[in-house]
Amino acid sequence: MGWKSYRLVYQAKSPIHIGWHTLGYIKLTRYYITGKAMWGAATANLTRIYGKENEPGEYKMFGKLLKTKVLLSYFYPAVDPDIPLLPEFTNNGLEYGKYTKSKFKFESRFIKSYGQTAVLPDSNTAEDESLHESEFIAPCVGEEQSPVYFVGYIFIKDGARTEANQLVGWDSGNIQLKGALSEIFIGGDRKYGWGRLLLDDRKVKVVRDKFFDYLLELDTDRPEITVPSKKPIPAHVAIINNLKFKGDIEPVVSREFAAENKMGFGRKLVHSGVFWVPGTIILFEYKPKPLSLCEYGIMESTACKH
Repeated sequence: MGWKSYRLVYQAKSPIHIGWHTLGYIKLTRYYITGKAMWGAATANLTRIYGKENEPGEYKMFGKLLKTKVLLSYFYPAVDPDIPLLPEFTNNGLEYGKYTKSKFKFESRFIKSYGQTAVLPDSNTAEDESLHESEFIAPCVGEEQSPVYFVGYIFIKDGARTEANQLVGWDSGNIQLKGALSEIFIGGDRKYGWGRLLLDDRKVKVVRDKFFDYLLELDTDRPEITVPSKKPIPAHVAIINNLKFKGDIEPVVSREFAAENKMGFGRKLVHSGVFWVPGTIILFEYKPKPLSLCEYGIMESTACKH
């Protein structure tokens, strides 16, 4: 059994903040949407539409589905959906796609910030030490206010079913992902209206052999992507021993729902490991081995373990 793959294009309808880390009082954003963020938004939508929203077990069921039988990649910003702006470490530093070239040009065009503070209701004055500033990816850029899109992929295992034996498909079956994921809210500051993405139906494409610009194999246990030597990786990749690389590494830490001790949503810290960051160049001495696409869009050099 293999997989079906679709190339998706979302248009940003509000600022997009994908939490990275904090610098002083500034909340920095990643310049792309991680697979983990897409997983969280998709899990929430599927549970609201097809499950029982007030039962944690339903979130767990759909969350597991989206880690094993439906996989979402990382999504990258674009003005032209055919030219997504993936990062790449070069001799001139970090660049973002063919469109912006340098990181500084990308930031000046796409990254904005917004200052906020909590207000005391009794005095209508700013609460002490509550001032903070949040970076975001702008929904429109340039003097012409061109819309910003996010481009990525969804993979559906042939014959995929939920634990309740519901057939899952893109636009067929008991669970139809196209309708459920047509509008998603993602990332931080959603209570202020941030994070709204709308799927552009006209730009959805069935793909069989390409993942961004890389060779894709779907008739495998997991989708496999072959990244040539000296080309940038399109997601976090588990570190492979004894390989040279040009780029950076970072620990991947996220928050998840925890039922134990009534901790609730976002209260459990999950450490996934240390990974090469997107844009890193791996220098293979011999023919590169395919990378398996695993849960949360992360890639590994061998079959994923579940």
